[in-house]
Amino acid sequence: MKKGVIFDLDQTLVDSSSAKQYRDNRNWTAVYTLIPQFVLYDGFNDVFEHIRKNGIKVGIVSKAPSIYVQKVLRQFNIPFDTIVAYHDVGRRKPNPEGMNLAICRLQLAPNNVISFGDDRNDITASNDAGIDSVACLWGSDNSDLLLTSGATHVIATPNEIIPLLEN
Repeated sequence: MKKGVIFDLDQTLVDSSSAKQYRDNRNWTAVYTLIPQFVLYDGFNDVFEHIRKNGIKVGIVSKAPSIYVQKVLRQFNIPFDTIVAYHDVGRRKPNPEGMNLAICRLQLAPNNVISFGDDRNDITASNDAGIDSVACLWGSDNSDLLLTSGATHVIATPNEIIPLLEN
């Protein structure tokens, strides 16, 4: 069983597409007002229950600012042990710096961690950090690119996460 998991946030855990334009323009005030409209993808409540029951450590690695990440995690009661956000690293995904920092903060070896993301940059950063990577197709605008990203696993729904955690 994996001892740790790293999730990307937007379009992996939550559908935040309603705020994409504001996030891209860094209009965080507008983004914060839209967080209640975001949607936690179906199946994640079961995933979080499994994580809690099994004492699996959780890292969130996001290109967004920490305040935004914290607000979203609170909105959906998403468990986490550490957040690595925009201002925590000098080099962002696809560079593995954020993944390496999350691994260090979780105090785990890379082979005990698995990461989940909706973007090729998530996969590259994970692979370069020596972490098993999972391409999550449900929130991606670029499924074709994800299929050729070199991910360790490719999954179509969050329901496929629990078996991967158990390996």
